[in-house]
Amino acid sequence: MKRVLSFVFIFVMILSFTAGCSNDDSAASTSTAQTTTATSTSSEPIVLKLGHIANPDTAYDNFAHEFKRLIEEGSNGKYEIDIYPSGQLGVDRELMESLQIGNVDLTVITASDINQFVPEMAVQDLPYLFRDWDHVEKFLDSDVAKEFFGLTDEVNMTTLGFMPRGFRHVTSNVEPIYTPEQLKNLKIRVAESEIYIDTFKALGANAQAMAWIEVFTALQQGTIDAHENTIVTTRDYKINEVQKYMSETGHFFAFAALQMNSNLLNSMSEADQALFRESGLEAAKKLGEEQKNDEASAKAELIDLGMSFNEVDDKSAFEALVSPVYDKFFETHDRKYFDAIKNIQ
Repeated sequence: MKRVLSFVFIFVMILSFTAGCSNDDSAASTSTAQTTTATSTSSEPIVLKLGHIANPDTAYDNFAHEFKRLIEEGSNGKYEIDIYPSGQLGVDRELMESLQIGNVDLTVITASDINQFVPEMAVQDLPYLFRDWDHVEKFLDSDVAKEFFGLTDEVNMTTLGFMPRGFRHVTSNVEPIYTPEQLKNLKIRVAESEIYIDTFKALGANAQAMAWIEVFTALQQGTIDAHENTIVTTRDYKINEVQKYMSETGHFFAFAALQMNSNLLNSMSEADQALFRESGLEAAKKLGEEQKNDEASAKAELIDLGMSFNEVDDKSAFEALVSPVYDKFFETHDRKYFDAIKNIQ
């Protein structure tokens, strides 16, 4: 009997030892699987969201896609940028607010909209500030532009580049504009910028600030008579279907800004930060050149589609009327960036 009990005891011990070894092997197997998974996850691309308000295959979208290409190629796939056009992630102010808190990583935005967060950047909107495309390009390549872009860092939006879009002109369904007197009481849509509103009030127009997504319908329904924009944007958004005339007033110069959440950028390595900054400038310059080169062909297309173009009689007559806009601006802003831009030769 004792022999039987001894045999049973030994058998149980052997089974327990075997089971213990099996559990250790299983734990080791599980640990290896977790390590493999972690390694796999860490090698996956870092996906960033870029939102903008424009339609696909237009200037803002092309700007975004060129930046995406440069980042994905330059990082060898470490970063991947998903682009959300047409206001999918918000429009105008709400898009920038999402950028500030990190719900959106990157945006391409109308540069004038930044004035709502950084008042000093409103200098870019002053009428007749830039002489011509050459003046604009020299500004963008200058040290003052780098300092100017840095103003947005204080509100957690790093400006990676300004894409020059072109001079803005007046379109109308009433008549071609040759003199400032013809703007009197004209119901014209302007961007949501205080300087834009003040400028057209000074010119005698009935200026109405309106979000871009509402403009075509407002023109179509006659809620407004006119709007002002670049030649390329007028072509891209088929404004010619609801406007007959474009008068080349050249009153403002338009920019699009590529911006990034500052906390995100600052959390990256120095090499990655340099890649994002350099890619932003490169994409802005390339797409700006495309915008400039596209103006002549866009104008020809619009003329073929029945839109009438005209130059104003005397641009200095328009400039003389907007001096109160400057007076008001300098009541609350210093002249630093204005003087720096005007003195570029």
